[in-house]
Amino acid sequence: MTQGVKLSYNKVVTLGFLVYFFSYAMRLDYAASLVAIVNDLGVTNTAASVAITGSFITYGLGQIVFGIVGDKLSPVKIITMAMFGTVLVNLLVSFCSNIALITVLWCFNGIFQAMIWPPLCRFVAEQTTNDQYSNAITTVGLSASVGTIFVYLFVPFILSNTIWRNVFRSMSVCGVIILLIWILSTRGVNISKAEVKAQVTEKEYSIFKVIAIAGLVPIFFIIVLQGILRDGIHTWLPSMINAEFSLSESSSVLSTAVLPVLSIASVLASNFFFLRLKNEIKTASIIFTVAALATIPLGLVSNLPALLSIFLAALISGCMHGVNHMVISLIPRRFHKYGLMSTFSGILNSFTYIGSALSTYAFASVSDNFGWGAVRVLWLIIGVAGASLCIFKLKSWNKFITQK
Repeated sequence: MTQGVKLSYNKVVTLGFLVYFFSYAMRLDYAASLVAIVNDLGVTNTAASVAITGSFITYGLGQIVFGIVGDKLSPVKIITMAMFGTVLVNLLVSFCSNIALITVLWCFNGIFQAMIWPPLCRFVAEQTTNDQYSNAITTVGLSASVGTIFVYLFVPFILSNTIWRNVFRSMSVCGVIILLIWILSTRGVNISKAEVKAQVTEKEYSIFKVIAIAGLVPIFFIIVLQGILRDGIHTWLPSMINAEFSLSESSSVLSTAVLPVLSIASVLASNFFFLRLKNEIKTASIIFTVAALATIPLGLVSNLPALLSIFLAALISGCMHGVNHMVISLIPRRFHKYGLMSTFSGILNSFTYIGSALSTYAFASVSDNFGWGAVRVLWLIIGVAGASLCIFKLKSWNKFITQK
């Protein structure tokens, strides 16, 4: 329930955009700097990837915890604490030379990052109307792609002019600025414990009962698969380009700046289809099928030109952002009437990072032992499996969203 100051639609969207931009920029800076960190510290891809894998695990587990907490406590206060913690971790990493210590710190970053998205979804939902929510959360979600563009343009600039440590120091300064804007803008906003809506008060709905009613288990698997592709490509495409086409560290990172451009297009396209289809899984089926088709030449054809390889990988990754928008941003709204929107936002998003954790370490291990060609074959298998699951789930999801 919202009490106190009610913010305008534009202010809510702007604040949400800035916060999630902050979140993505200070989550991806390590992955974008990975090639330079590996070379500077003299560690293997596998050793360096443990930090990302660990952060995905803590992020995924934290999503469940803070999703539940986000329905019981003020999302404004939770987000404030999260932003402060992320700034501190990024600053500390900039002074570390031990990969084990960096790994521990980055796992804490995953915890702080997990405190942002579920409460932010509830914050936007409580401050907007039902009709406004889809467009509002779409704009907020686009900040992830904008933040990614920023990272993959800013990091190569830093790496080409100075040391990788200054990436994290610069990000910390930006983070402090956005944190101050958030604190000053949300003064007087008081959002208390979420309430169950009138149409479901006559029954007792536990988390597990709602999972069963909505038939969410197949959707959990869909989310894992899109997480594998989305974050696996984000993390390792610069390294693959560096290894296969002998580009410099900064050029390898810069070449992947096209990823978020297609991500923005995919999110906008997914929202366009959703507003017409009014069905998250039907929309996800279309987008996942496009991604599966793009994995075929990338997985089966050897010696593709660099530009084509980058474009296809970017298309797959972009499509996963569209799928993610459906399953992470829009599906949780279906559970707002149960007073469980933040809870399910956290639960659903946690499965994304199960996939992310699996992909980061697995792709590193496969590339170290079998080469990048084997990684691309995995992308093909995952793409086809994800599209098939979406199509399989269509009928039962349509029944759930149309029931009285």
